[in-house]
Parts: sequence; structure tokens; C-alpha cells
Amino acid sequence: MVPVQPTSNRLYRLSLARPILIPLCILAVTVLLRIIDVFFLPLAVASGEAILHKALGFALVLVYLWAVGQPLAAIGLHSRSLGQALFIGAVGVVLVLSLGFGVQWLVLRAAGETVSLVVAPIDNMTGLARPELIFALYLLLGNVVNSFMEEGLFRGIMLTHFRIRLSPWRANLLQALIFGLWHLTWPVWRLLNGQADLATTAAQGAFIVLGSSVTGLAYGYLFLKTDNLWASWIAHAINNTTLNLVHVRTVDGLDANVVILQMVLGAGYLALLLWTKWWSQRLRMPELKPWGPPITQERSRAHG
Repeated sequence: MVPVQPTSNRLYRLSLARPILIPLCILAVTVLLRIIDVFFLPLAVASGEAILHKALGFALVLVYLWAVGQPLAAIGLHSRSLGQALFIGAVGVVLVLSLGFGVQWLVLRAAGETVSLVVAPIDNMTGLARPELIFALYLLLGNVVNSFMEEGLFRGIMLTHFRIRLSPWRANLLQALIFGLWHLTWPVWRLLNGQADLATTAAQGAFIVLGSSVTGLAYGYLFLKTDNLWASWIAHAINNTTLNLVHVRTVDGLDANVVILQMVLGAGYLALLLWTKWWSQRLRMPELKPWGPPITQERSRAHG
């Protein structure tokens, strides 16, 4: 698909003139789809993966790109520097996860716990666990679709659009905060279904928003420093799949001490910023450019 000239596409011109509003409108539609999928349809709880709104959410991203006459490359899904981008994203997140599980293991052993690693498909949001291989493959499919949707929306569209008006760090912080708030769905779902009281929901919500915002910041920085969405996509997919499949067992059960893991992962994802900066500079990766051609951005600023 060849990008059309901005003068011949009203929605494209609007996206340049209103680079904050347009992504938030797309987000609002996606949130509505998420609410319907999680709160009103039985598929998410019965299957262990709310995949419907994720697929529709990514379809919405594709429809938007079609409507503005832009290719997938406009949100970073291209082959330029693909190998380097995949290396930075994949190896970086594998190191973070290894650190997280390693520290969790050592802390529990030091406390006298009997610890073992278990590979079992468990959805972290619904808590649904099934031993079948088909369930593991279904979770994997869900993570692939989820990574396309969330990276396409929060990094591919939001970060590129936000960069028109905001500095790289401010744009990244804004999309990361919105990404964190996006994950409030499941604590609210547990509250409404009687699985948690208000105090527990508030504590879980704050923890999830903080943790998701940190990971969103790291994913956004991967995109900013590589100009390639595959870097954050592979990191996101590996992270979610690993947390679905790898678990620590103690006498208290599976994942009973998951707070230790989450705290180390949070620190690890902050360290991933340094990893990304070092490797992107070493490999001379191009940095993310704001949405639209430079001359259009200047005209957009000049006209408010």
C-alpha cells in the first residue's frame, strides 16, 4: 500500500492536526470492545483467554491505517533492521525473565522453601488452568494476537502520533500510563464477580497499573530506539507466553509468592531501558520518527 498525499485524505490531515485526540478515539472503541468481551460474553472466562476483543482491536488498527492510506510500515511493522530489532527485544526480555525467576528461586530457597519450576498452561488473568496441549497453544495464539493489538495500538499508533506534539520521553510516558490503566479490567472483573473486596481490588489495581506502566515504558522505548515495532512485539509476546507457561511451586502452591517475581521483573524492565539504549547505539539503529512526513508535521504545527 502506497501512502497517499496528506492533502487528498481528510482523516490523515486530521490525524496530523489532532495527534492526541485520534489515538484516544481509537482507544475508546477498543475499550468498549474489551468491556463487552470481558464482562458480557462468557468466552473469556470459559476459554481462559479474552481473544475476541484483541483480534477486533488489531483489526481496528488495520482499518485505521487503511482509512488514512498508510502502510503497516507507518506503525513500525516493516523489515528494516529486522534482525537487530528482534535481537534487542527478544534477548533483552529473556534476560529480564531469567533474572526474575532466578531471584524468586533464590529468595524462596533462602527462606527454607522447597521450590520447583513447573511448566503448565495457566491464564494469569482468569486463573484458568488446563493440562491439555491445545490449551497451551490457545494461550500462545492469544498472546500473539494480544501483542499485535496492544503494540499496534499503544506503541504503533499512540507513540507515533503523540510524538508530533510531545518529546520522546513525554510521549512514551503518556502511552505507558494509558497502557497501565488499560489493565484495570481484570481487577474490576474480580470485584464485580465477588472474587475480591474493594480494598483488595484497589491494591491489585494499583499494583497492576504500576507494573503494566513500567513494561509499557520499556516496550515503548524499544520502539523509540529501533524504529521497529517487531522489537517490542517479540518482547511482549515472549513475556506473556513465559508468564502463562512457567510457574514456581512451593508448599503454598503455584505462584503463591508471585509478588517477588513481579517486583524483580519491574526492576528488570527498567534495566531493559539501558540495554535498549546501549544496543541501539552500538548497532546504529534509527530512532522513531513522528507520524507523517516532516514537512507535513511542520505545517501541522504552524496551523495549530
